[in-house]
Amino acid sequence: MYYGWIIVAGAFLAQFFMTGFFTYGFPFMVVPVEAEFGVSRTEVMYGITWSTGAGLLLAPLIGMLADKWSIRWLMAIGAAIFGTGLILLSYTQNILQFSLLFAVFICLANNLLGPLTGSTVVARWFSVSRGKALGIAAVGTSVGGMIIPKLMGMGITDLGWRETVFYFGITVLVLLLPFLLILMRNSPAEKGLGVEGADLNQSDEEIAAANTIAGPELSVKQILTTPSFWFIGLTLGLLFMSQTGVLTNLTAYATGLGLETGQAAQLIFVIAGMGFVGKLLFGYAADRINLKLGLWTAIILAGTGISILASEPDYSMMLLAAFLMGLATGGMLPVWGAIIAVVFGMKSYGRVMGTMMPVIALSVMPGPILAAYLFDQSGSYSNSFYLFVGVLCLSFVLLIPVKLSPQK
Repeated sequence: MYYGWIIVAGAFLAQFFMTGFFTYGFPFMVVPVEAEFGVSRTEVMYGITWSTGAGLLLAPLIGMLADKWSIRWLMAIGAAIFGTGLILLSYTQNILQFSLLFAVFICLANNLLGPLTGSTVVARWFSVSRGKALGIAAVGTSVGGMIIPKLMGMGITDLGWRETVFYFGITVLVLLLPFLLILMRNSPAEKGLGVEGADLNQSDEEIAAANTIAGPELSVKQILTTPSFWFIGLTLGLLFMSQTGVLTNLTAYATGLGLETGQAAQLIFVIAGMGFVGKLLFGYAADRINLKLGLWTAIILAGTGISILASEPDYSMMLLAAFLMGLATGGMLPVWGAIIAVVFGMKSYGRVMGTMMPVIALSVMPGPILAAYLFDQSGSYSNSFYLFVGVLCLSFVLLIPVKLSPQK
């Protein structure tokens, strides 16, 4: 077996643990943390909001480090910070400690273990199967979203949120950290191998020519002065904001309507599971349909799902809403990547992605805290969910001017 698939497994595991907790596990902590510290739901959201804000500075920096330093060590440091941060989080005594620890430790780990490092190292190992390898690595987020919420839900019910977070941190340090330290490698050269798909009988010049990356090399100024950059970034930012705003409050919303914790966990499981399906379906379709149509489809699916939740329906309709939101969550990721490749080319792909992440993060930041604030004011999530539907309508319109023609 080509060693690059071990690298894919490392990126998969990193996103399994990190996204599984950060995106899908955190909602289960909202109600118990609110109750234990005697604070509002808005205050519980400070940690994840501050974490998103800190990512504005960290993402470009880690993107540069990934090009200059060992990704193996970056990811290992991320795992160590993640596990340690979770353990420290379990000992916090007030909401300020909780929020600061979450913003510093979990945010840093999220950037070190996410697609900035994982996708970069996987792309270094693969040529012919690069898209397939990146897709498999990205599925780790969906698998983590299906499994970790179940474990978090059971743990919080049986042990409490502190013990659950503590043992999760130990698991990260015992399983993920050693894998990254022992098995991850930065490039095929470290194992005496060539890039997957390269003919080792070819000369260095022939291999380099075969792997030449298409597209112009754009400066940050050129990227920022391209209108499509802002239309795409704001479209994705508003879409992510709506999804994140609902997802981080979903457990509290469901249990507030009388559902059991297990039923709330099932909703998140469905979203994560359909996210897995959405990545595969939209990833397959991205090479065959108009990419704007693909992203519009994801927006419509998300808007329909959130509209259903806003009406405070019965459990069966909530499951349908989760089904639609999951497809949208999975669908927007591969289409986003494909649009950037078409409009900006592969040579500037990482730079465009890194530059766009702060735009998206700024758009996402208000989502969780806005939903919680409107709940604190009205006792219902309906107003915030309908607001998110309006935001999605705006994102639909912002995509219209984007032209799917490569930069010259």
